[in-house]
Amino acid sequence: MLMINQVSKYRNGIRFGIITGLLYTVLLFVRYRFFAVNPVSFGLFAAISYILVLLLYLFTGISRKKELGGYAEMKEIFQSIFIAILIAEGAYLIFNFIYLKYADPTFWEKFRTTSLSYLEKMKLPRDQIDQQMKAYQNVDDQMRPLGLLMGYGYGVIIDSIFGFIIAYILRKKNPSFQEIK
Repeated sequence: MLMINQVSKYRNGIRFGIITGLLYTVLLFVRYRFFAVNPVSFGLFAAISYILVLLLYLFTGISRKKELGGYAEMKEIFQSIFIAILIAEGAYLIFNFIYLKYADPTFWEKFRTTSLSYLEKMKLPRDQIDQQMKAYQNVDDQMRPLGLLMGYGYGVIIDSIFGFIIAYILRKKNPSFQEIK
């Protein structure tokens, strides 16, 4: 009798979700502590951090595909990536809530002040400065429970779009299951 090694559908997604969540929180901490001196470095580090998170979602998909013997349907790959996304975005939410509410509750006020100084040094027109500063006013709403929940949902949706693309690219049907024509 041939024994097929049954692979857990969830283990890979949970493992990479925890790894991605931990990386996400470390990158957030570094961004808040060391890159908030001006909006350009803050935004650039945020973009680089997000690319690293997306790479971990890619590794999640690759790992799941390897786990399944090199052949996997898009659904199987996406399922692992989606679990990783839920965990990573949850870590992002929890870290932001704790850090911005308790560890450094004045972060956004300090960031607004340094951003305003930076934008004035850059000699931008006043209307552009005002427009940029308006964007920072919504941050307080985002820290309320409904804002946090909406942010989590938005993050999951955006990450899932990338996860879907990754799963689509990585999918590979097992030739033994394909129809012979």
